[in-house]
Amino acid sequence: MQLQDRVALITGAASGIGRAAARLFAREGARVLLADLDVKNGEAAAAEINAAGGTARFMATDVSQSAHAQRAVAAAIESWGRLDILYNNAAPTRLCNEKDRAVHELDEAVWDVMINVALKGVFLMSKAALPVMMKQQRGVILNTATVDALIAEPGVDSYTAAKGGVVALTRAMALNYAPHNIRVNCISPGYVITECQLDWYNNPAARAAAESTHLTRLGRPEDIAELAIFLASDKAAFITGSNIVIDGGFSAFKFKPQGQNFFRTE
Repeated sequence: MQLQDRVALITGAASGIGRAAARLFAREGARVLLADLDVKNGEAAAAEINAAGGTARFMATDVSQSAHAQRAVAAAIESWGRLDILYNNAAPTRLCNEKDRAVHELDEAVWDVMINVALKGVFLMSKAALPVMMKQQRGVILNTATVDALIAEPGVDSYTAAKGGVVALTRAMALNYAPHNIRVNCISPGYVITECQLDWYNNPAARAAAESTHLTRLGRPEDIAELAIFLASDKAAFITGSNIVIDGGFSAFKFKPQGQNFFRTE
């Protein structure tokens, strides 16, 4: 029970990595506030956790709105009296898949939504949570970036820019709040199979192309959630200001010998 009696607020928790993290955080003893715009799936995720013996509550939240961020933090305090972990995971992933483009083709409205949710959302949620953690003189903030913030991938320029900002903001917050015993780290996943990725994943050619860029299998939401548990726990007490890449080897090589797939576990 690595997170016994901790209180965690997870954004983007209705699906994908956020939902897996909420479930596994609760398994490790945390009381979890799930924040998301998707009310139906968010409430279902919280109900699933409670039915399994965990403790969870859902709060409809638009992380790009300051009032929503303040309300989500207040809900955690109202429910459990403290806030130990903020996991900034929300991002408009479907928008990225469907409408993100190279700069000369990128619609300004798509850019604005991406920056407002994926970067401004981290700022607003952290701004709401930090005074609570500073008063406690203890806290952990985890941010979700992407390997695309570190190595270029064509046609996802707004996503890349927003997540690059998240990596930089992580370092700045780690520096500013270390005197208050608040650790701030960033997780940069590679390809992870979530609900909004199933269309290409179920296409044999697209799946084979994605698998060819990895040394291991493609990622699962639980892979990222397990890393988040470690970073949120006391086992990671000496880690702050870091960006941890978890991508199955995607960023480790330039070319992989054709047909070779190392260390597969499927």
